[in-house]
Amino acid sequence: MTHKTKNEARTDIDVFNFLTNERVFAEKWNTKKINNTHVIECLSKASKSGKENRGEPDLIYLNENKKILILIENKDKIKDHASKKGNRPQSFAIDGIKHYLKFFNNNNNIPEITKRYLTDFKIIGIAFSGNINDKLNRLITTFIIKNSKIENINIQELLNENDYLSLFENLDLELITNNISKSSSEINRVLRNVDSQKRPVLLSALMICLYEKDNFKNDFKESYQNWNIKNIIRNIPTTINDILLNEDIFQSKIDILLNELSFIKTDKDLNDTEILKEILQELENNVIPLFNKKTTYDIIGKFYEEFLRYAGISNVKRGIVLTPSHITKLFTELIEIRTNDIIFDPACGTGAFLIAGMNKLIEIISNSDIADKQTRIKNIKQKQLLGFEKSNTMYSLAISNMLFRGDGKSKIHNIDFFANTSNEILDNFKPTIGLINPPYGGNDNKSNPTKKEIQFVERMLDKVSRYGIVIAPLSTFFKEAVVRNRILSKHTLKYVINMPYELFQPNASTHTAIAIFETNLPHNNKKVVFTDLKDDGFVLSKHKGRTDVYNKWNTIKNKLINSLKKPEKFLDNINLVYKNIGKNDEWILQAHMKTDYSDLTDNDFIKSIKEYVIFSTKSELNLLDKNLDEITLLEILNQNNISAQSILEGGENEN
Repeated sequence: MTHKTKNEARTDIDVFNFLTNERVFAEKWNTKKINNTHVIECLSKASKSGKENRGEPDLIYLNENKKILILIENKDKIKDHASKKGNRPQSFAIDGIKHYLKFFNNNNNIPEITKRYLTDFKIIGIAFSGNINDKLNRLITTFIIKNSKIENINIQELLNENDYLSLFENLDLELITNNISKSSSEINRVLRNVDSQKRPVLLSALMICLYEKDNFKNDFKESYQNWNIKNIIRNIPTTINDILLNEDIFQSKIDILLNELSFIKTDKDLNDTEILKEILQELENNVIPLFNKKTTYDIIGKFYEEFLRYAGISNVKRGIVLTPSHITKLFTELIEIRTNDIIFDPACGTGAFLIAGMNKLIEIISNSDIADKQTRIKNIKQKQLLGFEKSNTMYSLAISNMLFRGDGKSKIHNIDFFANTSNEILDNFKPTIGLINPPYGGNDNKSNPTKKEIQFVERMLDKVSRYGIVIAPLSTFFKEAVVRNRILSKHTLKYVINMPYELFQPNASTHTAIAIFETNLPHNNKKVVFTDLKDDGFVLSKHKGRTDVYNKWNTIKNKLINSLKKPEKFLDNINLVYKNIGKNDEWILQAHMKTDYSDLTDNDFIKSIKEYVIFSTKSELNLLDKNLDEITLLEILNQNNISAQSILEGGENEN
């Protein structure tokens, strides 16, 4: 073993102290020695001398609960960061850390028991050189093991543990979105002659047919490739029935899905071609494995969005806006969730909030000292998740989505939240936390009235005992004063967060906000935190939608949560207001925010005048709550004979 110089030993201590004092990690860092038998096994022949003796990197971090392993190799001079050929592990930091990482790679001869232990582990290798206390005199290169390859991920600083974990989550999401994009494109291609609204139901049904469990032998999955198409179609309903009955789903619920699926018996394309077999193979090979990723990502929901997009249908026009996965997870971090909480979504769609709530509860149990964790986790899935979904199609998707998450589907009901039948379920279940993204665009139309967003919010808050969180269009928070006042007479409004306008792109563009309530505690003019999350760090790309490509979200989210918990420290931020709110007050930041005049210019004044003119015009035409692009607005103005000249003159152009 090569002995370190005093300077190299000093570097080890300095980096160790930096990680311990300046960064947040749940477990202790180790200097070389570590007691874990599997890590020891991997390093047993990892000597940098090449003599197959034991070798250890300078620093090792292991968190078995969160399945993360970090190795660091240090050098005291930046000239020793990397060799030209990459083959001198004793002398250079990058060469050394890549040398150690290869002993944890599945391509290496790892014993089977250790390989199983390391399954799903996030393994990171960091090469450090220079002075940790001098930003201009240090180099940091970060590698991960991904798909049995050692990859440089272009992170040039030392992060907190949660930042590294979110980085891997982003990589999982990138894999998921890529696979979904490819698979949905392929499935839509072969289903091009099938009604676009029937495709999601068919997808859900075929996925259920491929479901397998230790105590259930799935003949369909084992045999479909050898069957002719008539036999496949004949077996789909019976397989669904058998699988869902085995999963304790009531027959009445199963019949809803089977009724939605009845078209497969008569659809000519499905009966006269091999496309069902093609789709089953695509799902089995490229989609179902995605559920093994421990993520809140709404896989089925993303397929639904893709199907609508291929059919040229905008979700928001149908009142359906599926919540991005980082927002469903954020909901579970905005409040303190307890191990016995019961999570409720009264308009659950494909089940995204229930998945996020389930994962959060499982995480809390897994990281606790509670005895018999597996029993408690099973209880979460069977008894602590409740969802209502009025749409038969969305209900079918939610069932399959939750099925592949391990459970939770038995307490999803195909009923209207406002129907009397929902009261008995709620009285028996007694949910403690409500999470909702309500259907958008409710109205008072006499011929076809639909419930407004604020009505969903009020009824949900009345039915949960601890907290309620909603994301809805901004108009929800300043219209319907009577309902809002009634809510405050029963519940406490704690926070309102304006969300980025681009949040739901490319499927929809709408101004939204998140509101957090503590239920069953009258507001009584308490203070409320209003803040504006203008940027969540996500970037829109053509095929992936909005993704956290620069790994910014975790930092932005932590700052947001800190500002909510300790608003007094952020009062100098013009986009944060902390003030008492009472009867008839609006629940939006814009109504209460301070204005910073220090950087105003003539152009700002002109822009404000233009924005006011547009606002006034939209107000006169009753368009304030409509999300219109510029071309659509121009068309409406032309239809009403309104021109720029007429606006400036304060009247309408007679021509």
